[in-house]
Parts: sequence; C-alpha cells; structure tokens
Amino acid sequence: MDVLAEANGTFALNLLKTLGKDNSKNVFFSPMSMSCALAMVYMGAKGNTAAQMAQILSFN
Repeated sequence: MDVLAEANGTFALNLLKTLGKDNSKNVFFSPMSMSCALAMVYMGAKGNTAAQMAQILSFN
C-alpha cells in the first residue's frame, strides 16, 4: 500500500507543477479522484497506451 501512496503523491505533485505553470489562474483539483479515475482507465488499456499511463501515474 505504501507503493500506491507514493505513486499517488508523485502523480499529484507532477500534475500540480503542470497545472500551475499558468500563473494567471488559481488551481483547484482532487488528485485522488483523478488518479482513481485514470487507474480505472489504465486497467482497460493495453500496449503502448498502458505503458504511457503507467509512467504518468508513476506505477513503474
């Protein structure tokens, strides 16, 4: 479970860095909701798509 918590934390920080690049707007998001939704999509992904999603979600 610690591995999953670390992966979610890494995903959240990377997403915040990406969304925060535009300093003209406030950023509000739920990283846990986003990572859960993307993890469900990942379960149905195959091949290159699954590999890319695993990298973004820090599952590797």
